[in-house]
Order: sequence, then C-alpha cells, then structure tokens
Amino acid sequence: FSRLPVPWEVVCGLAMLMLCEGQWAEAVAVLMSVVFYLPPLELARLLVRSLVPPLAAAGPGHVRWTLVMNEQEDEFSKPSKTGVFDESLILDLEKHQFLAPVLAKLVAGRPALAPLFDFPQSNLGKVLATSGILLGLKPAPLLYQLRHSGPSIDFADQSRDLTGIKRRGRWRSDSSLR
Repeated sequence: FSRLPVPWEVVCGLAMLMLCEGQWAEAVAVLMSVVFYLPPLELARLLVRSLVPPLAAAGPGHVRWTLVMNEQEDEFSKPSKTGVFDESLILDLEKHQFLAPVLAKLVAGRPALAPLFDFPQSNLGKVLATSGILLGLKPAPLLYQLRHSGPSIDFADQSRDLTGIKRRGRWRSDSSLR
C-alpha cells in the first residue's frame, strides 16, 4: 500500500486542506515530497541551506530553485542510503514553478542551519492522515506514498521518461521504480 500513488489533484486537495487549517509548512512539505520524490526521513533532515535559490547571474543553468540532498559539510553529515552526498534536484518542470515563491518564503530570513521544517515528522503524518480522512480517502494516505506519487504523476503526464524518473528518485536499480 505504501507505494500506491496519490493523484496530483488529491495531493493538491490535501495541501489546500492543510492551508485552510493554518498548516502552511505541512502543506509545503507534502508538495515538496511529491515534486522532489522525497522519502519521509530525507524530508525531515532538510535544512534551510538545502534549498538553493536561483542565481540568474551565474548563467542559464542556475535560474531555478535547487534542493541539495545529503550535504557533505562536516563530520556529522550523513549520506543517502546508497552512500551518496550532495545530490542536487532542480525544480525544473514548468508545472511546478508555482512553488518558487513558496520556497522563497519558506527560507526567507531563516538561519542556514535551521531545520527546513520545524514540526515533528510524526505530526506531518497525522496532519496528512487527518486531511485524507476529511477528503474521504480510505485508507488515508501515508507519508511514504508521496515519494512514489511524484514519479507516477510525472510518468502519466509524460513530464519525465523512466530514465529521468530513476535519476530524480536517485534509484540505482530499475526494480526500485515499481
């Protein structure tokens, strides 16, 4: 069940319910989980500095927001589960650009080493479940489903091919794409 995708329209409905309840950061976390294919643990480990704003002056390759995963900054840094540091994910699709001003607001004026989201991961799971129940979803979606929803959505609307999905999801084997 944890790999069944949640359709984009439902993801947006969940985020809208969270916004109506004043849970702005939780709504952003849900959207980022889908857009960047993030597993819950990696989402919980993100820091403010993990989000790199566009740097148009640096050239055409730097005009979009970038999420840097598993930064290797010091001896306390942790690699991904495949042992990799400093993986970059770009907010590259036009359909996701509505998130650009949201990401700017999320990091504005905050210390670089602060957690990107200052709520417990267990709270996000409860908020997601509550929003799912309010939308009439049975069973309510799980956090890990969001990681697999992004690839399914991108494949269904032909935003990415399987190679692009595998790269963005940072999966090493084809069997992990299931």
